[in-house]
Amino acid sequence: MSTEIQFVRTAALVTAAALRGDDTAVRLLLHTLPAEQVAATCEGAVLAMAGLLAEFLPPDAIARAVTEAQNLAQQAATERNHP
Repeated sequence: MSTEIQFVRTAALVTAAALRGDDTAVRLLLHTLPAEQVAATCEGAVLAMAGLLAEFLPPDAIARAVTEAQNLAQQAATERNHP
């Protein structure tokens, strides 16, 4: 199996495991990869998840999800700066 096909396959499996809420499978899949491929596979899985959401959710739901994600990031930054 080519490296690119393996990357896509693993990113798809990680995405599927994340959608099922299977944290253990996500970790196990990522641990099967060489260290230098973990970040790219995570990036692929995040982009695949975003693509799925954009395909199946209406634009207003996507806008609310973006706002919520930004709020969570802001809260995390605030908590980190004010423990």
